[in-house]
Amino acid sequence: MRHANAGQSTQAALAQMMQTGKAHHNAGQVAQAEAICRQVLQIEPAQPDALNLLGLIAYQTGHNEDAVNLIRQAISANKRVPDYYKNLVTILIALERLAEAEACLRDMLVFAPSAEVHNNLGSILQKQGRIAEAIECYRRAVKLKPDNPTMWNNLGFALQSTGEPEEALQCYRSALEIAPDHRDALLNLGNVLIEQGLRAEGIESYRRLIRIDPDSAIAHNNLANALVNGGQSAEGIKEYEQLIEKTPGFAIAHMNLGNAQGHTGHLDDVLASYRRALEIKPDFAEAHSNLIFCLDIMPSVGLAEVQAERRKWDEAHAAPLWREPVHANDRSPARRLRVGYVSMDLREHSASKTFIGILTQYDRSQFEVFAYSNYRGKGDAFTERFRQGVTVWRDIGHLSDEAVAKLIREDRIDILVDLSGHSAGNRLLVFARKPAPIQITGWGYGSSTGMRAMDVFFTDAVLVPPEDKQYFTEEVRYQSSAWACYAIEPFPEANALPALADGILTFGSFNRLAKVSEQAYGAWAEVLLALPGSRLMLKTGELDDGVNRERVAGHFTRAGVAPERVMMLGKTPWNEHVQAYNRIDLALDPFPHGGGITTLEGLMMGVPVITLRWPTIAGRASASIVTALGLTDWIAETQEQYVELAVRKASDLRSLAALRGQLRGIVTSALGDQQAYVRSVEAEYRQLWQRWCASPSPAGSAAGI
Repeated sequence: MRHANAGQSTQAALAQMMQTGKAHHNAGQVAQAEAICRQVLQIEPAQPDALNLLGLIAYQTGHNEDAVNLIRQAISANKRVPDYYKNLVTILIALERLAEAEACLRDMLVFAPSAEVHNNLGSILQKQGRIAEAIECYRRAVKLKPDNPTMWNNLGFALQSTGEPEEALQCYRSALEIAPDHRDALLNLGNVLIEQGLRAEGIESYRRLIRIDPDSAIAHNNLANALVNGGQSAEGIKEYEQLIEKTPGFAIAHMNLGNAQGHTGHLDDVLASYRRALEIKPDFAEAHSNLIFCLDIMPSVGLAEVQAERRKWDEAHAAPLWREPVHANDRSPARRLRVGYVSMDLREHSASKTFIGILTQYDRSQFEVFAYSNYRGKGDAFTERFRQGVTVWRDIGHLSDEAVAKLIREDRIDILVDLSGHSAGNRLLVFARKPAPIQITGWGYGSSTGMRAMDVFFTDAVLVPPEDKQYFTEEVRYQSSAWACYAIEPFPEANALPALADGILTFGSFNRLAKVSEQAYGAWAEVLLALPGSRLMLKTGELDDGVNRERVAGHFTRAGVAPERVMMLGKTPWNEHVQAYNRIDLALDPFPHGGGITTLEGLMMGVPVITLRWPTIAGRASASIVTALGLTDWIAETQEQYVELAVRKASDLRSLAALRGQLRGIVTSALGDQQAYVRSVEAEYRQLWQRWCASPSPAGSAAGI
């Protein structure tokens, strides 16, 4: 009995000591707490509470490895104390040791299972990009604890990231039924409602969150985004400006303000907003890409300057990620190759119409095609065509750049192709890590990246004349045309020349307003004034915004053009959009950023385009297209020539009428043979691969070309 009493007395004394140690720790008296833990461990070396607390102290004092080892010892001593596992998981996550944190949580499911453990495991799996597994964990969590709003929110967020917005919506609503003021659920509900096109409901969700938390910067930012994208630019800009006044260091708000200002045509303001975002957050690669996009459409900026800014982007964001590339790819020059394509636009999008054939018409005996889709939504009919056409489909929207680069290496991609450039949704920082031996940019945005890690830029000799190659970091390789893989979809019937029926010559431009400079508006006004019986039709979604309509009208009224001579139409479904070309006789290309797909759609509807060859890639798109069609007499070299050419072409209705009936056939003949174009691209791929195979191999492995 004395031994039992002695043992109980010792345990009671140790328990009392640990209570004192924990009290010191809670009071911030770390040294005293540590001393007590060590005294306890001298008496009982495997005392789990002492090991656990000593581990927490070690972590707080920067001794991370000691912390992990001590808490592991505590768990070994007593596997049924949830707090030990929680502490270890917290430390492992902070140290970014996610695989170990996952293993710890799986152990916890054996010895101390709970809804919280399933939820936390889901979070760890989601951080690793294993979304399907994370969703299963969240489902188990809400099944065990259906009254927990945070778990419903987590499930909704995971479902939303995999393109399941309807179920995500229900999860957020479930969270809000339990906790009507749950901030994350309100924010996420607003986001998914906006994605679903339920803009008014999404805006109301953001406003509810702002009423609960007036200082929520992200709620104000997302509300402003929704307003701008819904055609309420002025109100959205005001929201951004108020947010920036309250939170001047919020870089995303400055970038988004710049995006919104782009709808107004005030490019100097746009540039200033992007530069301010970069001053606040120098590593903000997206804002820097947007700045490049803005420079591309500024009349005062030339090719040398836009290329210099691309090199600055590389130095700031991509070059620090560079490591001397080592690739284990089989160097057999004639073997079947794996080609990967990276884009957010593998869906119904103007960019995808320039490259869908490349991903679907390839020679399957020579190539395997991997599609890496950065789009987070479910996609559409175009997406399904891509899915069915490629060898392997990968969704990467939820993965970090490093995780995507790792995936590409694991897929043993030989040639990796960027289809976005600096446009929205790009993954250039994946390419910065050089996950494939050969890296190419082309099509999609169709411009240079400025990156050391990008080996080749596919373009044509109109977009990049030989004398301009000196400005590019990539090796410039020419194709017959940058537009020769245009997907010619079933178009509505084109009508006869409208001017023959009503006697009124109608010019038109269906391009985004951001492409239209003051100089272009001025040239268009000159054309209208030179032809008093003519009119102009403008059509773009931005014209659904009354502020934009008023601004555009002002350019013409100030030049002396009567308001009724300028018609403005907003967004409509694609079929209706292209049918509107049946109302115009001749298209006027904007400058310095010309049309691309817009130009091709007009040509397919029988509408030729007057274009001004500008000294940048963005300003030569239409010139490249009409050159491929053999219509170089529609290209002007100066603004004066542009106006004169428009007036002269518009004055010859007979020639316009004849050309209208021929244009669809011309486009189809010149650009409609996708397979022939893809074979020429594949020949380039093979040449580049053979060159790489013959290049020196560092340390017995492979290097970039």
